[in-house]
Amino acid sequence: MSTKLLKGRAGELRAAHETLALATIVAIVVHGVSLLGDQFLHPTIFDISIPFVSGYKTLWTSLGIVGGWGLILLGLSYYARARIGVQRWRSLHRLTALAWILGLVHSLGEGTDSGKAWFVATTVVVALPALALLALRWLGRASTPAAAEPEQRLAARASVSRAPRPTAPALGETR
Repeated sequence: MSTKLLKGRAGELRAAHETLALATIVAIVVHGVSLLGDQFLHPTIFDISIPFVSGYKTLWTSLGIVGGWGLILLGLSYYARARIGVQRWRSLHRLTALAWILGLVHSLGEGTDSGKAWFVATTVVVALPALALLALRWLGRASTPAAAEPEQRLAARASVSRAPRPTAPALGETR
């Protein structure tokens, strides 16, 4: 959303971002619910929703559960943005990358296809663009001193063209 690569398309990006977030939440829920019918694992609702409860590949399963809950809660936090404050929401939203990485690690460590070349290749094809954008964002933030960042935001806001505001005449002045 904050990349300079697609400047001037904020409305379209916001709609696509929201749609992708909601689709991700639906996919996570469908993934979890579909596991309830697994004839090999026979998981319970607790096995698929609470970390470290499942006896099957506990670490990988727990990473997926934590990442899944993280993505669900962080995705829905957008709708609470006005209540929790935009700055606090932005700070929370930065954790989305961590939750996504947990899900990625979960997918590479768990499941019958996790070690197969085709699965790793398709995961890499999907993950590389996102990881590259994340790296660009982190590198861009690291190259800008933190103290200068608020000043740059103020300068960017000031550069937005606005009609000059009329000023009230000083005492005794006529216009």
